[in-house]
Amino acid sequence: LFNWETDNSSSDIGCAARPIDTIFKFHKAIRKDLEYLDVESGKLNDCDETFLRQFIGRFRLLQGLYKAHSNAEDEIVFPALESKEALHNVSHSYTLDHKQEEKLFEDISCVLSDLSRLHEVLKRAPTTEDLIGSNIEIFADHGSNNMRKYNELATKLQGMCKSIRVTLDQHIFREELELWPLFGKHFSVEDQDKIVGRIIGTTGAEVLQSMLPWVTAALTQDEQNKMMDTWKQATKNTMFNEWLDEFLKGTRESSLQTGTLESSSSGKGTDSQESLDQSDQMFKPGWKDIFRMNQNELESEVRKLYRDSTLDPRRRAYLIQNLMTSRWIAAQQKLTQTAEGETSNGEDIPGCSPSFRDPEKQVFGCEHYKRNCKLRAACCGKLFTCRFCHDKVSDHSMDRKVTSEMMCMRCLKIQAVGPICTTPSCIGLSMAKYYCNICKFFDDERTVYHCPFCNLCRLGKGLGIDYFHCMKCNCCMGIKLVNHKCLEKSLETNCPICCDFLFTSSEAVRALPCGHYMHSACFQAYACTHYICPICSKSMGDMAVYFGMLDALLAAEELPVEYRDRCQDILCNDCERKGTACFHWLYHKCGFCGSYNTRVIKRETVNSNCPTSNQ
Repeated sequence: LFNWETDNSSSDIGCAARPIDTIFKFHKAIRKDLEYLDVESGKLNDCDETFLRQFIGRFRLLQGLYKAHSNAEDEIVFPALESKEALHNVSHSYTLDHKQEEKLFEDISCVLSDLSRLHEVLKRAPTTEDLIGSNIEIFADHGSNNMRKYNELATKLQGMCKSIRVTLDQHIFREELELWPLFGKHFSVEDQDKIVGRIIGTTGAEVLQSMLPWVTAALTQDEQNKMMDTWKQATKNTMFNEWLDEFLKGTRESSLQTGTLESSSSGKGTDSQESLDQSDQMFKPGWKDIFRMNQNELESEVRKLYRDSTLDPRRRAYLIQNLMTSRWIAAQQKLTQTAEGETSNGEDIPGCSPSFRDPEKQVFGCEHYKRNCKLRAACCGKLFTCRFCHDKVSDHSMDRKVTSEMMCMRCLKIQAVGPICTTPSCIGLSMAKYYCNICKFFDDERTVYHCPFCNLCRLGKGLGIDYFHCMKCNCCMGIKLVNHKCLEKSLETNCPICCDFLFTSSEAVRALPCGHYMHSACFQAYACTHYICPICSKSMGDMAVYFGMLDALLAAEELPVEYRDRCQDILCNDCERKGTACFHWLYHKCGFCGSYNTRVIKRETVNSNCPTSNQ
């Protein structure tokens, strides 16, 4: 799909690499696909079904990714430019261009749909039933008429592809010439990093999986490295590297599986099997090799590690600890392998029975999720409907990402984890509407998406739809919270009320104005009796009405004569400024911001000029 080469390249501005360059490097990939559409559309008059499908697929990919790119410019990049006083109205014409270009893509899409339908009609030969009672010449005329329409549409499409290439090429050239240099003049590297982070943070995992190969295929190796460095810098507080490694690992594994199948089909039986056995022994030493080492050999290896000055102390300690316990670990591996061999059919495995979310209606699942399978925990080998069910009855936690096996609750067969049951009797039974191959997560009820920056599945429609990921806070937030107070990695902590870890919690989380977080349910209960953040003591909302009530209360209250001239030094928790306030046994108003969220920092003193004064 990405082998088409082109000599066109983005304009070279002639300045040092900047984070914003990543966004404009997308233009190179766009130009490459536009050239493909322009050249290959000339072959549609006489093409087979495979070529037509490939052409349509390439067009749909370009249409979707160009729309995502245009939206990022309209909603993030251009507003950032317009926010600078010297740059008002510099991008308005480009926003209008995006709307016109979207219409061009839609027109081509309609023609392609008509072309595909005609191709299906032309490919299908008339049946005997069609010819009974009809004149064969009529069908012949009808076929030639369809062929004429097909050729007309193919010619029209070729002209439209040339037109959109010229239009987008001019648009991209003007953007690079007029807008690109403005970022170097008016935005610092940190500001550009934030813009890139905002754009990436509204891009879902599925889009990234399509976008990364598409963009990198059009770039040189040096450009690819610079782009990935920029992305990693913008996402340094997140789990993006972890997600990227898992995505690339999955891509490599699928490629290796394809290559293995091809080589095995052309291999020569025992010779290939022997070579596989040798490679397994070379790269995967088992527990037998450990048992061949005696105690003296183990101690010798430990001494070598102690003498190796190139090793990091923590790395050295880790290796020594694992080496000293290797015989025990190997013994456990042997027991596990034996147990797996004895129970390969799923019999005698704890939990090898269906569980129900609704026993009356026979709906599979558990109290936490609706799903048609159980997961086999890698840690203990037992079957559980979900990790919460496992953790509830175990003295250890289940890592769902390392799960490799599941049991279909209809046929009770253990198999590789996946979106459907592979047992023929189940006829491709879906395990759940939503399946994530990274988290090994199934859900048949709720709307879920995988965030590549949390590297977790979250409730919601997806990034850029109803959520975005803040790169500094490292958490997913509602679209309406774009302008919030950032606190670095603020969600990677415990709820201050219930002490559960917020980052991996399945409960709804509420953001406070100060930048801290707590569970929504905990907030509801806590706010009944408190109005200050339990972490930083700032007010959790707009307290103007409440403070107005306190003003009226204190105005009506009369202090005893001996306390009227006394003042107290206070510190305001909201504006963080020091001041003085008239003596009171409970309420002290800040003279700067009018807040009663204050605390006394010095005992009362006698002062005849005690109306609230501040310094």
